Amino acid sequence: MVRRSRLRPVGDVAAADWVVARVGPFGSGVGAFVPHGFEAYARILHPASASDESPVTWAEVAAWSGRVVHPRVQFRALATPASEVQAAKPWEEEPDPGTLPPATLAALCDVLARHTTSGDRCWFCVWDGYESTSDGRATLTFTSKEGEGQPEPGLLPPEFPSGIVKGPRVELPERSYLLLEGPLDAAGELAMSLSPQSPNLFWPDDRSWCVATEIDLDSTYLGGTAALVADVLADERLEAVPVEVTDPVWEDSDEVNR
Repeated sequence: MVRRSRLRPVGDVAAADWVVARVGPFGSGVGAFVPHGFEAYARILHPASASDESPVTWAEVAAWSGRVVHPRVQFRALATPASEVQAAKPWEEEPDPGTLPPATLAALCDVLARHTTSGDRCWFCVWDGYESTSDGRATLTFTSKEGEGQPEPGLLPPEFPSGIVKGPRVELPERSYLLLEGPLDAAGELAMSLSPQSPNLFWPDDRSWCVATEIDLDSTYLGGTAALVADVLADERLEAVPVEVTDPVWEDSDEVNR
């Protein structure tokens, strides 16, 4: 049975003004994606995939390569063996950039829900450059879970309304986003070309935390209270490391595994 998505595209982007005001210049590190001013920050490492599509942690890759997982680790440096190895590498596909796997997103939202009083009203940003139709409409679709499986396509509307697409954007350095509103547990109700797509940026109405998945990065960053970050780091469903808002994030940032 197809159900309507609980995420609602909105044309008034003022709810994101505080994010716009508190992020730094593009390329300035974690704080270019997650607002400055939070008590603590964390980085969630997107899993790689084995040949059977099962997730492979960065710790498993490090155990194979003889490298080290640390706050500024970069996957390709981590995956380069420190010395000759005999065993076959444990992954087939590198971590996906720009989106969290559905199971990881769901686990993260479980933790986030305990650290906000506004879980029923959250704001979700989606990059406006994924795809477009011949008339310029966005083709990011809405999806919803049915049973225990992956989100099923078909929720309405299948595309963003033209009034939203032609309206104002959440403008951050080098990126423009469409804005949606809905409950936290609807974070997984998006898809791009019918494949699950996590929001690129989202936060609750009480602004107690903010999560960012930059389109070019294979990690998701978040800012919040020290208690939230401690819970994220302790959750066995998430592979996460603590970071600073000034930490660099690009492929040449890994000085340990060079």
